[in-house]
Amino acid sequence: MYRDTRERLEALNKIGIGLSSETNLSRLLELIVREARNFTNADAGSLYLVDLDKDCLHFEVAQNDTLKKRTDLKPETFKPYTLPLTKKSIAGYVAITGETLNIPDVYNLPPEADFEFNRDFDKRNKYRTKSMLNVAMKDTEGKIIGVLQLINSTDTQGRVVSFHHNIESLVSSLASQAAVAIKNAQLIKEIKAVFEALIQYSASAIDARSPFTAGHSRGVAKYTLALARAINDTHEGPYADVFFSPAQLEELNYAAWLHDIGKIGVREGVLDKRSRLSGPEMEALFSRFENIKASAITETQKQKMASFHRKGESPIEIGELDRELQNRINQIDNDLAFIKDINAGYFLSESGLRHLEEIHQKKYVDLEGRERNYLTDLEFENLSVRRGNLTRDEIEEIQSHVIHTENIVNKVPFTGDLRKVPLFAAGHHEMLDGSGYPKHVKAENIPIQTRIMTVADIYEALVAKDRPYKKSIGPIESLDILKEEAQNGRLDNELVRIFIEKRAYEAKEDKHEKTGNLHRKWEVG
Repeated sequence: MYRDTRERLEALNKIGIGLSSETNLSRLLELIVREARNFTNADAGSLYLVDLDKDCLHFEVAQNDTLKKRTDLKPETFKPYTLPLTKKSIAGYVAITGETLNIPDVYNLPPEADFEFNRDFDKRNKYRTKSMLNVAMKDTEGKIIGVLQLINSTDTQGRVVSFHHNIESLVSSLASQAAVAIKNAQLIKEIKAVFEALIQYSASAIDARSPFTAGHSRGVAKYTLALARAINDTHEGPYADVFFSPAQLEELNYAAWLHDIGKIGVREGVLDKRSRLSGPEMEALFSRFENIKASAITETQKQKMASFHRKGESPIEIGELDRELQNRINQIDNDLAFIKDINAGYFLSESGLRHLEEIHQKKYVDLEGRERNYLTDLEFENLSVRRGNLTRDEIEEIQSHVIHTENIVNKVPFTGDLRKVPLFAAGHHEMLDGSGYPKHVKAENIPIQTRIMTVADIYEALVAKDRPYKKSIGPIESLDILKEEAQNGRLDNELVRIFIEKRAYEAKEDKHEKTGNLHRKWEVG
């Protein structure tokens, strides 16, 4: 392929540039073997990475043009495996000694060789390994991090020949460049792993502030990626030409994990509000109602004393006062029972609200002689919520988490492929018709990534266990709600269709808990 040393050097420079621009470790390893094979006209090649902690070599990459053309090979032919880090194998010998091995025929090794060639692969796959060039991959400190193994160099007629000794130094140079690229990719991978773990831990910890939302961010991330991948597999409709690259999926994953990070700015008492009034608030109310009954008893006693001073002993009037007192105590108990009932409930009817207003307006005289309402204004505000447990102010406080999310995520220096994470994370409550929050933007200003996350967020919230402001809903009803929201112009109709037809809603389910009756075709319209 290369007629002279100058061409090879030029090719080596281009390969070096290509290696330095690839940061994905898996793709980089494949690229190293492919370019080295092209550089040396090798039919096959492998790459091993050294693992000193486990005292072994990891067989990471295997490429073979001859076997690639075969259709009878099993999937496990090139399955990765580990190799003991000893001098007995050719790759192990090079990894330990750093010596370059250029072997004309591995079936005819010299008797004094410390290593041997394992013919099992050749036997299983009816392949003949002959010439082999093994080069240690050394980083800038001279540390051996892996072995590049090239197999069966071919001439212009396709015949297997030995690897020319003149290219050994060039392949060693290529291996050194590859080693640096691998170290950089490993470092980036480790940094990303730490960063991702930090994001996931932080989001999970914030979710766990309330037992109702524990695991929510994880679920949204899974549904989001499942829907994005389903779009990648869609070849018709409005999103037929949309394809999310690995970098874009990573960006979307981060945004999904971070979408509720702003709930750190919402009070736990609001996030975890299980009833309209809290336990201590109800205890204060119970005590007050005992005082109301005591006030009624005291008032009746005063009426009895007044009657006695006016008329003397009057059994009939005393009996009437006792009956009125009992009726009043019964009414107080009934009012308290009603309050207990609506405090633990989810819906408050119109008639229930009117009854609550009547209770709120009732008066009693406290122990200090002051006239007071049965309920404080704050108690009435909380108890009069028509649906769920949250007041309007509390709902606004929860909705403010989106602003907090935007403020927090904007302070993270996301750049390059991740620069739009804040935009996607902060928009998951916006609706296509502008009825969402906090900015009330409409469809044309909502990117597809945010639309995807919105579908995932709503579905996860619907099927999640009971929350203070909603009851848990089954998968079928939840999907029907998504369809209704799409048909009403709030959600992306096509995304909801793909979510259902591609079964992206199953992303979070255990493999043994399939909802088999959900696969029915949804006709859009």
